[in-house]
Amino acid sequence: MNLTISHITSPRLNAVMAGIGEGGHIRLHEAMGTEVQRLTRDHLNLLAASRHTTAAKLGAAPSNHLAQAAEKMELSADASSATLTLNHPGMVRALRDVTIVPREAKSLAIPIHALAYNRRPAQIWESLNLFIPKGKNVICMPGKTITALYVLVRSVTQKQDRTLLPSDENFQKAAATGAGNYIRNL
Repeated sequence: MNLTISHITSPRLNAVMAGIGEGGHIRLHEAMGTEVQRLTRDHLNLLAASRHTTAAKLGAAPSNHLAQAAEKMELSADASSATLTLNHPGMVRALRDVTIVPREAKSLAIPIHALAYNRRPAQIWESLNLFIPKGKNVICMPGKTITALYVLVRSVTQKQDRTLLPSDENFQKAAATGAGNYIRNL
């Protein structure tokens, strides 16, 4: 997912832009993008500290996927804009609903037990002697009692969650702060 930041036109900013040349435009957009990146990283890390509902419900260790998303951001800038790329699956949920379908299998395996959380069935299949009972949509582990670890489903739709990213207003403030810092340092 990419977020593109470009300068906002105003007579005052247009006058500054005319005087700084193309190299200045790039540095301006880098400064704006750096502030937006900082805001986004801080926002994701704050969310990562509090969003562990599924892990808590299953008694599992959190996956920390939001903190991982914060680490994987990449910033690039040119004379017309800065682009912040979030290279992490699931971040597009900030913008729209996402339907997940299996790529190579018939079904998705949804963890329903702490042993399965944040692990694919293939990672633990042999070590736990997992099996699929005939006619059932679950992956189980044998033992004194059979324990279901995953439910098998054809697809999952995750609803849009705009709170995964800072608000548009906060993005604008961060970009303006970056622009202001750059202009002051000129």
